[in-house]
Amino acid sequence: MRRSVLFPAVLSLVLAPAAARAQFATGGFVMAGQGGGGTALMEPRFSVEGGYVLEASEGDGPYFGGRYTLGMHRFRADEQGLRDRYANGAGTVEGGGGTLYDTGGDVEVGFALSVVRVYGFTGIHYYQQYHDPATIRSGGDEVEVIRRRRESISNGRGVGIHLRLTETGAAVAEWYRGGGQDGVMRLSGTRFGLRWAW
Repeated sequence: MRRSVLFPAVLSLVLAPAAARAQFATGGFVMAGQGGGGTALMEPRFSVEGGYVLEASEGDGPYFGGRYTLGMHRFRADEQGLRDRYANGAGTVEGGGGTLYDTGGDVEVGFALSVVRVYGFTGIHYYQQYHDPATIRSGGDEVEVIRRRRESISNGRGVGIHLRLTETGAAVAEWYRGGGQDGVMRLSGTRFGLRWAW
């Protein structure tokens, strides 16, 4: 009688941590892409993003997760756009690029089947957009363009696909969209990277 009681208790102590890891996994990700968005005076150069992830899943079937993200989007000056606006289409341009920082939290919902998972995500993000001064020289004239820093809190969203490569690692690809309020440019684009659990 004692063995029949002790055996399930010992077995549960051995299996419970593994089951907990399978159901609630923590991990991280890094992704990069060309970036997206831009204005008549700036165009995308590249973007990088990283974050921390908490997943609730039982393998195949519905998947739920949450994540904290921190990203950086670099932009270069649209030199022809600056010349058209400030120097009648001629001249040289120095500077005029910029950086947009993006941080926030997302909820992920998706479905997993074997080694493939598809998901969507949405959340609240804080955006800070900085512009480098631009100097446009045409003939003997020189125009300096300085724009102020802008910030916004708005929705970010997108969809992704997750391809498991190892027991704890995966390749990911996402399409995302965000920004577009309080003078912050609208971001949209694709990014690719790696995701892992620990």
